[in-house]
Amino acid sequence: MKKIVICLFAMASILTASAQNSTTGKLESSGVSGKTSVLVIPFETKMYLSDIDRDLGKENELSFQEIKAKFRAALDREIFIALKPYFNPLSFYAIEPQESRAELGYIYNSIGYKYEVVPEEVVVKKETAGKKLMGKFKKKEKKEEYIEAGIRNGEIVSQVDNREKYMKTTLPNEKLLPNLNQKFKASHYIFINQLDIKRSADKRYVASEEQYKREIKVHYTIFDNAGKEVSSGAIKSRFPSNQNDMDKIIKVQFPLIAQRIVGNLLGPDAVVTQ
Repeated sequence: MKKIVICLFAMASILTASAQNSTTGKLESSGVSGKTSVLVIPFETKMYLSDIDRDLGKENELSFQEIKAKFRAALDREIFIALKPYFNPLSFYAIEPQESRAELGYIYNSIGYKYEVVPEEVVVKKETAGKKLMGKFKKKEKKEEYIEAGIRNGEIVSQVDNREKYMKTTLPNEKLLPNLNQKFKASHYIFINQLDIKRSADKRYVASEEQYKREIKVHYTIFDNAGKEVSSGAIKSRFPSNQNDMDKIIKVQFPLIAQRIVGNLLGPDAVVTQ
C-alpha cells in the first residue's frame, strides 16, 4: 500500500506541474509553445547513498526502498517545476511505469560514470528564519592533497587523491543521444547522477551554523543534444540534524537545489526565478 501511495504522489506531483495530461505514451511537457524541451533523467536507484535512512524510516513510517523512491520522484518534480519558466520540461514520471522503466533501462545501460574533482562547492540553505529562501554560494579552496604515481628513490609511489569528487555521467554509447533526439526532440538532457544524504563532518563552519549537521549532495551532468557537456558538478544543501520529516526536507531543500541546476543550464548571467 505504501508503494502505491508513493507512486501516486510522484505521478500527481508531475501531472499537477504540467499543463496537459498525456494519454499517447509521450513524455509530458509544460506545453508552452516557443520553448525548447529539456529531458530530466532521474538517478538510478543504485546511485542513492544515505546514512540517515533509519531515522527517516522511523519518523515517516517508510521502508528504505520507499524513502529512496520518494526522494527520487520529488527531486525530479522540483527540477521539472524549476525548468517551466524557461523550457518545456519532460519527465519520465508522466508516462506509464512499464514504458518508463524500459526507456530508463536503455539509458542507464548506455551511460557510464566517473569521478571528477569538484571545481566549486555550492551550498544552498535558508538565509535566516522567516526570510525568503535563497541560494548562498561559497567557493571552497581545494587542497592539492595528492602524490603523483611514479618511482622515487627506487620505491614505487602510488597516487593518493583526497580532493572532494563528484559523480559524472559519460556517454560511451554514441547512439544514445541520437536515439533520444529522435524520440524526445529535446535541446538538453539533465542527468541526475547520484543523491547522497549524510551527516556532515565539516567543522569549518561557524557556531551559528552548528545546527546544520546533515547534508544533501546532488551530482548532475547536463548535455546538449549534440553531446556537448554544458555543466556538471555537485550541489549541496545542509539541514538541521533533528529534521527527519521527509516532506519538510523536500519542501525546503529540493527547490533550492533544482533552481541551481537550472541556473547552471541557463548560464552564469541568467536570473533564476525563485
